[in-house]
Amino acid sequence: MIRSITKKGTARILCLLLALGLVCAAGLMPGHTASAAETPTSLGLAAHGIKAHRDGWLYVSGGKGQAVGSTRGSDCAGLLYAYFSDTGALGDCRGGATSQVTDNCVFSNDISEGIPNIHGLALTMPDYNDPGTGIYGHIGIYIGNNEAADNSDSQYNMRREPVVGSGRNWTAWHVFDNGMKYPVEGWYELDGKLVHYTGYEYDTNTMIDGCLIGSDGYARTTAGNYVPVNQVTLSSRYASASQVTAYLRTKYSGKDSTYELIYGGSQGDEPSVYNGKITANSVRLRQAATTKSGIVTTLSKGTGINILEEVTGEKITADGASTDKWYSVVTSGGLSGYVCSLYAERVSNASAFGAPVIEAANGYVTMTAGAGADIYYTTDNTQPDQNSTPYTGPIYMTGCTYKAIAVKSGVKTPVSTATVLSDSSVFTDFTTKDWFYSAVDKAVEAQIFRGNGNGTFTPNGKITRAQFVMALANLDRVDLSLYDEGTSFTDVKNPTSQMTRAIAWASEMGYVHGYTDNTFRPNAVISREQMCVILAQYAGLERNASSAAFADDRKISSWAKEAVYACRDNGLISGVGGNKFDPQGTATRAEACVITTRYYNS
Repeated sequence: MIRSITKKGTARILCLLLALGLVCAAGLMPGHTASAAETPTSLGLAAHGIKAHRDGWLYVSGGKGQAVGSTRGSDCAGLLYAYFSDTGALGDCRGGATSQVTDNCVFSNDISEGIPNIHGLALTMPDYNDPGTGIYGHIGIYIGNNEAADNSDSQYNMRREPVVGSGRNWTAWHVFDNGMKYPVEGWYELDGKLVHYTGYEYDTNTMIDGCLIGSDGYARTTAGNYVPVNQVTLSSRYASASQVTAYLRTKYSGKDSTYELIYGGSQGDEPSVYNGKITANSVRLRQAATTKSGIVTTLSKGTGINILEEVTGEKITADGASTDKWYSVVTSGGLSGYVCSLYAERVSNASAFGAPVIEAANGYVTMTAGAGADIYYTTDNTQPDQNSTPYTGPIYMTGCTYKAIAVKSGVKTPVSTATVLSDSSVFTDFTTKDWFYSAVDKAVEAQIFRGNGNGTFTPNGKITRAQFVMALANLDRVDLSLYDEGTSFTDVKNPTSQMTRAIAWASEMGYVHGYTDNTFRPNAVISREQMCVILAQYAGLERNASSAAFADDRKISSWAKEAVYACRDNGLISGVGGNKFDPQGTATRAEACVITTRYYNS
């Protein structure tokens, strides 16, 4: 049955006119919808991201959309800020990625459960490297059709890429509020094209009012052209973020695992497992008992904490109450700091104590905690409780993620998480659930890659040119002591450095050649096509005669094409989705582990 978009009896005629191209477009300003200019909408935010990508916005740390030459500049959070600033409805849209989520978003969910068909959702990545300043390391805009628009870094600037399948580690989506309105029902304009919403979500792969709706959500005529926009056809029905949230709660769990991904604990754990809890939203954990001290992290209402002691600090007044009493606390992730007692309360009089320490050697895993505490653990990536397996002594089992708690006098510590690899190496920043686990396990066991020396591997960290060459030297079991005369590159001179020796080896073997200015740029992040060139020269790979091209073949540098396809044809690399390679994209340490272990196993 054909749905109506205006008054019954005129819908078919209007859409027929649209399909034939006989109705003139309304001339809407790019990045805006039919809503009043002062009212921000999710469609407007999505169009803003699309236009910023099209206009080539540059990455500027701390930038908020200011003019940069003939275009504009921002960082990731500044991209969202610029939209609200442009509409004159800035509100509370300020700060970094974590502030944008904690201060402005009213509903969050893991991407692993799927992404609703709603344009203008916020997307985030965890901050594994420095979560003390906030658990979200990056934020972008969902523009529909499994695509994100974000201003990523100074090397790539604006990016428009798949959310799922790009390997960029988007993990959560969020419903942004700050006064933003969301489409409900009918036809709407996005980036000069028509989209149709039914019950808060845009339609795909259907026919509505005689118009074909594709998998990307855009309306086309039977001839395959985009249906022109006409204001007469546009719906004026918009809902608040809270209304959309009420709808989404019927379809999604509302689970955002970002905190757990970083720390292994869960920010949503029941507060009864701790001796205290946070009683307000967006509470800042401070380095000292004063608002002038640095912020360790931001805590949400209901977050469980362990209160270590009461201290006297700065006097705070809020909601008619004043106090100089602060709590010294520790979070489930082991972060320590101070919160004013106005924003926290005790739920138990028991004293807190440290989480278990998990170590491994020679295949045996040991756990230790405070005197008189009982330890319980799991190895299936579930959260431990007092019904989990009790620790009674060394465990002869590697190749799994241990999660453990200690319990004393009814109080449970924060969760300790440790992934024990096959060679007994222990890392705390990934689990066996991660897609790259087996590759990292093999790479560490084969001594191709090593950790950072502090219990972390930083799997999502970018890999530099020198680090990738070092991995190949490790793979080849090169005796680097033989390469102690430095290199001819002007920026690689320290002959005592293992990195210098690895580059000297690779240069002598003809695997690397540097740049035309006789530099190697060892600390530059390696691109995907550069990695393929080095790997293909190292392994002597050749392209198959019948090798098919990637969809973004024209973006691959001419000097890298044969190497890219040689690596693909030999099973060492794959695309990023949509038959694209993303040649200038950067590789993470985890991705480098996958590539090098594929060669190692070949």
